[in-house]
Amino acid sequence: MASNSDSIYNVLTYIHRHQQDVSFIQQRNSNVVSIGVPDTVKVANPDIYFPTDRLLVNRMDDDFLAKNGDLLNDFFDRTNSSKLDYSEVWITTGYIQAEHTYLVEISFE
Repeated sequence: MASNSDSIYNVLTYIHRHQQDVSFIQQRNSNVVSIGVPDTVKVANPDIYFPTDRLLVNRMDDDFLAKNGDLLNDFFDRTNSSKLDYSEVWITTGYIQAEHTYLVEISFE
């Protein structure tokens, strides 16, 4: 598992600020938001955080949640969760080479 990083924060911030440039992927799960980000977007450490044709799961630590609560809450508001809040956030990332897309999936527990 990779450690929490500014790379993930930067990608989440990009998604938040450029929603017209990304694809929100319909989900069956009520506590998940999935986003496709074009690979033309520059990301730091893609070999670590966006492995090609594989998934990487990263549980965000409490410090990340505390520092980025407003940003995460905006994504949580996109879920269909019946819960009013969350205590854990898991972020799954990967690079889908055939689609030239970085995948970001945020799961709220």
